[in-house]
Amino acid sequence: METSSNLNPCNEIPLPGGWKKGELIFMAVGRNTGKSMFSSTALQRLWNDLQNRPVEELVLNEQVLSGCRYYTVEPIGGNWKDMELWAFQVFGNPGEIWPKQEFVWPEIPRWVMNNRKFWFRNERDRTMFIMRWSSQ
Repeated sequence: METSSNLNPCNEIPLPGGWKKGELIFMAVGRNTGKSMFSSTALQRLWNDLQNRPVEELVLNEQVLSGCRYYTVEPIGGNWKDMELWAFQVFGNPGEIWPKQEFVWPEIPRWVMNNRKFWFRNERDRTMFIMRWSSQ
């Protein structure tokens, strides 16, 4: 005598991954978009920087931070630590990109580092940075 489970055609179809009917499996799957995509790109660029590849390009832009215009430089390649040390020596300590409160004039930072970029309040500081690191 055949039981109703033997008559069910779904029992005959193998499920992918060796799952059995009635099993519940949770899987966490991510897509390489948004923040994870940024993170993987940033990690790859950091790895390349650690290998001391030469400065290939300096990407220039103007952006707003706390209502103030900043001139940004995003180095592609080069040794980030060398650039950071040079900027400390020439421009002093960087400001906080995420202060505990809004910037108050005249406490707007001269320069900050964030998001693989150097942000300069004065265009001439950015020009000095460009002149130093484009000759590499």
